[in-house]
Amino acid sequence: MTGASLRYHRRVIARAAKAFRGFDRRVWLLLFAMVVFRFGHGLYFPFSSIYFHNILGIPLSLVGVGLAVFATSSVVSGLIAGPLTDRYGRKPTMLVALCGSSASFFGFALVDGFAGYLAVSAAHGLLGWSMFEASRNAMVADVTQPGARSRAFGLVRVGGNVGWASGPMVAGLVSASAAGSAGVYPKLFVGTSALTALVALALAVTVRESLPSRRESGAGERGKRGLREAFTDGPFVLLLVVGVLLYYVFTQDWQALPIYAKNFVEVPDGQIGLFLGANGLMVILFQLPVSYLIDRGSKVVALLAGAVLFALSSATLLLTESFLGIVVAFVLFFTLAEMILEVAGAALAVELAPVRLRGTYLALFGACFGAACGVSPIVGGALLQSELPDVIWGIQLVAALLAATGS
Repeated sequence: MTGASLRYHRRVIARAAKAFRGFDRRVWLLLFAMVVFRFGHGLYFPFSSIYFHNILGIPLSLVGVGLAVFATSSVVSGLIAGPLTDRYGRKPTMLVALCGSSASFFGFALVDGFAGYLAVSAAHGLLGWSMFEASRNAMVADVTQPGARSRAFGLVRVGGNVGWASGPMVAGLVSASAAGSAGVYPKLFVGTSALTALVALALAVTVRESLPSRRESGAGERGKRGLREAFTDGPFVLLLVVGVLLYYVFTQDWQALPIYAKNFVEVPDGQIGLFLGANGLMVILFQLPVSYLIDRGSKVVALLAGAVLFALSSATLLLTESFLGIVVAFVLFFTLAEMILEVAGAALAVELAPVRLRGTYLALFGACFGAACGVSPIVGGALLQSELPDVIWGIQLVAALLAATGS
């Protein structure tokens, strides 16, 4: 490396360090918590459907019903968690969510049929991921200056992706070492439960509450309160509509693309894993620079760019039928859109929210994911079953363009 090149890299590192220096200690604690939390999820999700179908004998259609119930209860959780977070604090709501999530993962290890699977899926959506996301994001927003919030959200998200990327690899190694024994899957679920409980314990000991004081939040103001105020806030309702449309594309691609690649484009399993893994690697490498650019500009313009990128992804899949087309659509356009949506959407929700309702607004925006996830896999599965993948990409293109007009 030449002297000029070395000086350039030092300047880049110095600028990056300056951009992320000064974050509150709680942001870094939540970053490390997300690494462990998502690592635990990575032990569960890759093999959960295999276990419930192949081992317990639950039909795949009913496994899908369980996922839809999880998505629906996640939306309900968003309606409940936000007001609880604003009233009782970020930390207690976060700990309730983590304890509920830990209990539900343990419950998945104990179920022996569809009824138990359905009940635990509902509990997992109600007292788990969605509630934790809402309270965690609210705490990040509380302790971060407005001009740095996108970077803070992006930083914590990178931690989650590191955990999510490494969890399935470890789960695969454990399963392979057990030669695919049926008994290994419940042990992985128990491992997820234990790691989630560990995160709850660590945050209980190390994290201070961040709920703004009544004077800071304007809690004494007259007027409408809570969910009613959020749902009569025109710009925020428009953000929710845009969020549902974009998350429709986001959630459907993850479910439909692997099946489409294998059954319609005849892509080998190894190459399917390659483009799925490349998504996580792209997020780890580029989420922070993307977040930095979002902080320097308009969140609305960023969401518009994300919608356009989702549209380009869908158009690429509609116009091509090749592995290269899938890579360009998913690894390039889709992944960039995903990075923008996850950061700019939350940051804009915070900007639109009164301080006293910050948790409510963030929880409702987070519920957009659950609302979309309750619909998109069903639509995608039915159209793939009918051998109509082009209709999937066409619907996604329309959804992305509608979101672009509303951004």
